[in-house]
Amino acid sequence: MIDVYLKTNRPISLTSIICKLLEGIIRDNIINHLKDNKLLSTKQFGFLKGRSTTLQLLKILDDWTEILESGDLIDVVYTDFQKAFDTVPHRRMLTKLEAYGINGNLLEWIRSFLTNRKQRVKIKGRTSSWSDVISGVPQGSVLGPILFVIYINDIIDNLNCDAYLYADDMKVYTRVSNDTDRARLQTDVDAVVEWTDKWLLKLNISKCKVVTIGRDTDSRQYPYWIMQNNTLHALATSTGERDLGVTVDSNLNFDMHIQEIVNKANKILGVIKRSFKYLDYTTLALLYKAMVRSHLEYAQMYGALIS
Repeated sequence: MIDVYLKTNRPISLTSIICKLLEGIIRDNIINHLKDNKLLSTKQFGFLKGRSTTLQLLKILDDWTEILESGDLIDVVYTDFQKAFDTVPHRRMLTKLEAYGINGNLLEWIRSFLTNRKQRVKIKGRTSSWSDVISGVPQGSVLGPILFVIYINDIIDNLNCDAYLYADDMKVYTRVSNDTDRARLQTDVDAVVEWTDKWLLKLNISKCKVVTIGRDTDSRQYPYWIMQNNTLHALATSTGERDLGVTVDSNLNFDMHIQEIVNKANKILGVIKRSFKYLDYTTLALLYKAMVRSHLEYAQMYGALIS
């Protein structure tokens, strides 16, 4: 049994060093099995060696630039899952693992790792009673992220439009030449909702957004919908959406993103200035490298291509 505590409303697993070492060995072997048998989606970039947020952004930028140069629009649906890592049902998780060829002693070890867990809340030294954990991949563990990647791996298998994943961050988009293209994207949104109903992951509809990219987007907005609890919900439209740390706007010129990064860097520099009475060049350089430069350099290759 592994104790799980709730910190800042998020369950975090506290596991020993030996357990983490064993998890790492099992994770590496699972990934090798999935790669050798080509079971992982090529559109998933989360928690996988050799893939990153920047690589996904570069791939998508290449697609979007080609579409815009042809004179078409792009409709992008950004989805948001509600507590995705915490709501994965253990039984369905084990079923998927078995379907991917993970069985025998390894499957039983993972079953033991996931099941018979308990959690409690600790606030100011006082703790609640223990409660059984019947869902979720253990956050804070080594094995948890790859288990989630496996669970969500097939969500885009039957989509007609382009889609990309970074763990639970998913976007579906299409080239828009006419309303038929948009209807195809709506069909894919319906397919995603059907998948979430089947596998018991819930979309946070208020955070699912639609961004139309291209010229004259205001006059050509198209309504997209999600059916949840027998109720039809219209997806909100946005002129700019945060995409893996980069703000994508409807003009694809990234002025909004650049301004946000500049403002954030200036705020951090202001905090540094107010926090130190005496600040020589060496100390300022160390603080700048530790606290500011990472924000400016994130996705630098991406920024070089769009400038």
